[in-house]
Amino acid sequence: MDEFKGSRVLRSLVERLARQTSKLQRMAVTIGTPRDTATFRDKLTEEKDVGMSLIHDIVRHIKQMQANGINPNVKAFENEARNFQEIIERIRDHESQVVSSSVVSAASQDDDLTVGLLSQGQIQVDGQVSQLEAKKKQIKHLEQDVTELATMFKDLQGLVNDQQETVDQIQVHVEETKAYTNNAASELEQADDTSAVLDEDNFAAA
Repeated sequence: MDEFKGSRVLRSLVERLARQTSKLQRMAVTIGTPRDTATFRDKLTEEKDVGMSLIHDIVRHIKQMQANGINPNVKAFENEARNFQEIIERIRDHESQVVSSSVVSAASQDDDLTVGLLSQGQIQVDGQVSQLEAKKKQIKHLEQDVTELATMFKDLQGLVNDQQETVDQIQVHVEETKAYTNNAASELEQADDTSAVLDEDNFAAA
């Protein structure tokens, strides 16, 4: 893998992640509305998983570039990954608010049913409870994703630190080599001056 190709692939992956984050941002506004159906939640989970998969692919690609002696610029990826993390946290928080509100509503309806509502009302409440359980499960998965993203950020930071340490070591080596070269040149110049003086002395003696 050469640096140009590796950087081009990295840029393409980061752009795909940015588009995926935008898609999730648009979908997030549907949470808690009448369009927030089981089908929508499945689609939301699917799109979220696509984003997580992209982040894994990008981290692997960065590691591969470094293994080939290429120091990639990861700033754009860091920014987009944090944007993705923020939208995942926002979805989680929004889901939690919807669940809290729904639990209060369901409990109230359940109390009314105990004083003699129709069985159809019980079916409706059961359906709401089923939806709440699905949302709670989704929130749990979102929590796991947030934790996983935090771990990947820590891993990425380690890669960046290692990369910077390597760059620093190279810079130190370059400076040491430059200083050594300058000293050697100075010593050669002094030697030439000494040789010239000796030649003049020998010529005068002759």
